[in-house]
Formats: sequence, structure tokens, C-alpha cells
Amino acid sequence: MAFNYHRELQAWVVPLLLVGFFAYLMSHSFLSVFEVTADAMFLCFAIDMETNDGTAEKPYFVDQELL
Repeated sequence: MAFNYHRELQAWVVPLLLVGFFAYLMSHSFLSVFEVTADAMFLCFAIDMETNDGTAEKPYFVDQELL
């Protein structure tokens, strides 16, 4: 064969570990961003509940369906 087309890969563990590591990095990065945005939403909700009381002078900014 000119280009060793049918040569078997002997060290299959290293590429598998590299792919697994990079997949973990990508998923961890995405979930970290998702976690930060969810925490910011909960913090905004808590501050709205603490500072406003739902009266005409101090209405809630949150949607009424969430209450």
C-alpha cells in the first residue's frame, strides 16, 4: 500500500482521552455560562421581591405569572 491505508491504530487510548477531555471542557464552559445566567435571574427576582411590595407606588417588575 502506498499510504498505509489499512494500518491499524495501536495507541487508541490517547486520542480517546483527548476527545473526552475536550468534550468535558466544552460542556463545562456551556453549563458555567448557563449557571451564571440562571443565578442572575434568581438574584433579580429576589431583589425585586425585597424592594417592591406590589402596591401602586412600588409595583413588582416580575411577570405576574411567576408570583
